[in-house]
Amino acid sequence: MKVWGVSEADIRAAVSEASLAVWNDYQSAGGLHINGIRKDGRGLLVRLAVDPLQPRNEAGELPWQKRGHNGRRLPYVTWEGHREFMRILFRDHPEAKVKSAIATYDGRKEFWRKHPATKGGWPASPYYGVRR
Repeated sequence: MKVWGVSEADIRAAVSEASLAVWNDYQSAGGLHINGIRKDGRGLLVRLAVDPLQPRNEAGELPWQKRGHNGRRLPYVTWEGHREFMRILFRDHPEAKVKSAIATYDGRKEFWRKHPATKGGWPASPYYGVRR
């Protein structure tokens, strides 16, 4: 997703509070930090991931972890996890703008008005997991 009106530190704070991680954000074997958040014009691109350092539930799932159509745990974040990240981001930065793959939110009010209708945004996709 692409985010405007916030800093990288703001995004990382919301990701952490939502018990998530940034996709492709890691320390290499040589100690080099690979940044999963990158600048794109005036905005920042970020992809969310489940955080493998979080405690698992009794079913072995990480917080906000999707399951595939065959029941396998996937490394992808559920709709609810994306909502939690954006809820935190808009709580702290009500004028931020977020463009995801299925919607664009220009501020907190628009997020709360439009977001509920996006649940199940890609039901025809073979990669669209379900939360069990």
